[in-house]
Amino acid sequence: MINSSDGKRKKGRKNEVSVHTAILAAATSLFEEKGAAGLSMRAIAAGAGIPTMTLYGYFPSKTSIIRALWTFAFDPLFSEMRAVELQEEDAKSRLRAVARTYVDYWLRFPDRYRMVFLIEDSRDSVEDRMFVGQSDVIASYLRFDPLIAEAIGAKRDCSLEAEALICALTGIAHMTVTVSEYTWAPAARYVDIIVDGILNTANVE
Repeated sequence: MINSSDGKRKKGRKNEVSVHTAILAAATSLFEEKGAAGLSMRAIAAGAGIPTMTLYGYFPSKTSIIRALWTFAFDPLFSEMRAVELQEEDAKSRLRAVARTYVDYWLRFPDRYRMVFLIEDSRDSVEDRMFVGQSDVIASYLRFDPLIAEAIGAKRDCSLEAEALICALTGIAHMTVTVSEYTWAPAARYVDIIVDGILNTANVE
């Protein structure tokens, strides 16, 4: 026999997830339609079909909503990168494949790219940490460190090269997404040039 109170709790949790999803969907739609300027708490609440005060029960500020959207954008990216990393046996091929996956993801989801990189992070209070300090973004980015070290056969820290690679790959995504009227070459060709440059550093050490 099902306890009625257990049933109510399960239904309550399901409703909370539903409202949470509706809020993020409304925020995403507003951003796609009006950009960052359209992300007001009142507009997001209206889009989610809930009172503004109810919205504050789920997210205390616009910043918290934006950060939830960033997490929504980053999580599948890092999952794809990890999957590709596990599939490739050759170290150089692994580095190249993960780098291509990073750029390809943002090109498949340009609205997520804009959401992440065209909205500047902020703090609600001086005690708050910035998004990169409270998420696994930096750790996931720096997975390129050991990938590079293995690919070039270096027994040293390669975090500088990893940071340079992330900057270059993000630049490829940025230009392709934000200057889409230009006829760019296939992104993989740019990625290969960057990766080849890093691999060649092994020959000059």
